[in-house]
Amino acid sequence: MIATKSLQAFFGIGDNSSARLMSRFNIHPTCRVGELANKQVLDLTAVLSEMKIENDLRREVLNDIKRMKETGTYRGRRHALGLPVRGQRTRTQVGFLFPLCDISACAVFQRHMRICG
Repeated sequence: MIATKSLQAFFGIGDNSSARLMSRFNIHPTCRVGELANKQVLDLTAVLSEMKIENDLRREVLNDIKRMKETGTYRGRRHALGLPVRGQRTRTQVGFLFPLCDISACAVFQRHMRICG
């Protein structure tokens, strides 16, 4: 497997991060993982162990969303209702974005309406 694709298989490492790591350790973009020298592999593992990737990053994202929900911010309410958070249009295709049969989202919406008025 190509080294850039194998780096991008980690959650939290995309195109830019993998390109930066490859250039940092002088690895050619089309180089395969088996062709890497032991020193390069050790350097990559050392850097990857310091980065926040995979489960640590997932846990941090979930904690951030949970904190937003608990504090009652606009983004937290949108997360709780299952609506778009980053300003996407909801005037059309609301049924696609907000499933009406989702009982948990409806319960959260009703609870929010009781609190806010």
